[in-house]
Amino acid sequence: MNTARRRLATMAGSRMRSWFPNTSYPLVVNAPMDGVANSRLATEVTKAGGLGFIQGGRDFNPGSPLLKKLDDQLTLARKLLSLENASKDGGDPLPIGVGLITFTKSMRFFHETILPILQRHQPAAVWLFAPSPAAPDTVPSIIKALKPEAGSAWSPKVVVQVGSVAAAREAASHGADGIVAQGVDAGGHQWASGAGIVSLVPEVADMLRDEFPDRDVALWAAGGIADGRGVAAALALGAEAAVLGTAFMVSAEADTQDFRRKALLATSDGGSNTVKSQLHDHIQGNTAWPSIYDGRAIVTPTYQDQRSGVSFDENQKRFKAAQDGGDVSRMVTWSGTGIGLVRKELPAAEITKNAREGALKAIAGLNPSL
Repeated sequence: MNTARRRLATMAGSRMRSWFPNTSYPLVVNAPMDGVANSRLATEVTKAGGLGFIQGGRDFNPGSPLLKKLDDQLTLARKLLSLENASKDGGDPLPIGVGLITFTKSMRFFHETILPILQRHQPAAVWLFAPSPAAPDTVPSIIKALKPEAGSAWSPKVVVQVGSVAAAREAASHGADGIVAQGVDAGGHQWASGAGIVSLVPEVADMLRDEFPDRDVALWAAGGIADGRGVAAALALGAEAAVLGTAFMVSAEADTQDFRRKALLATSDGGSNTVKSQLHDHIQGNTAWPSIYDGRAIVTPTYQDQRSGVSFDENQKRFKAAQDGGDVSRMVTWSGTGIGLVRKELPAAEITKNAREGALKAIAGLNPSL
């Protein structure tokens, strides 16, 4: 690293490195994407100096198969990081995070089913997303449960994904350690109404500075970030870390299905060829998400048919017929607008390193005298 880069690295990112000692500046994070982010991906991101996340799911009812899956994934992560013999009771946290979707009624079993798993494996961070407007006390209750008692060996950082300044304010008031400000360029589920990170992140940063001056609340940016230039932009906007999602969907370690990998790598011009809509869920028969959320995915014939006036019932018949016939052209592939910057499959570690080094190069290039 040249002198300019060294100076930049010492000027910023100290808080993230104090929270997550194994990370490098700038902090690159993989989004905890359902059906994509597993232990292999997360641990490779972490080993490359980022912070890897796995997805814990949204069915936390007693006996749910997702509980064993989460336990197994965290056990595997310890093995992949050569920490399986570490004394968890002695305060050796697992240097990855776990994402949880919070809108389901099964979150009432959090203390009974999920918390013991987290306490046993001690992930470094817990990421909460998608609170239900009908259950406003759920997220505060989870954050409180994750806050350790004085002297506790495990002290995870709790980050809350939001899509508006109001939601960020609410999360900070509930005690979140960090805010993930997700702009509308993001792929997958998100706030149905929102802004891009260019305006969202600075406004959230200002709000946190002005309204929570005594709180040490971190700010991460997510949405449309696919390479080092996006990471550099996120830092300039006031974020302390950058979250990449779509780029990691085609990583060698991801659980992404082959037909979705092909769709992602074949798509460019993400502003035109991806779209936010609740149709992506509803056409699959998934109506569980509260109405304040939708998702961004690659444009398919299903969406084009809706735009052309085809009724939902007829559209769903076409979707099911394609699915039954092995035609994947109508299948939903979540993707952000940065998809045109994702051009080939790479190992997760290489994606992480490229994003970090690309950011430092972009920042240093703005002023040759730095």
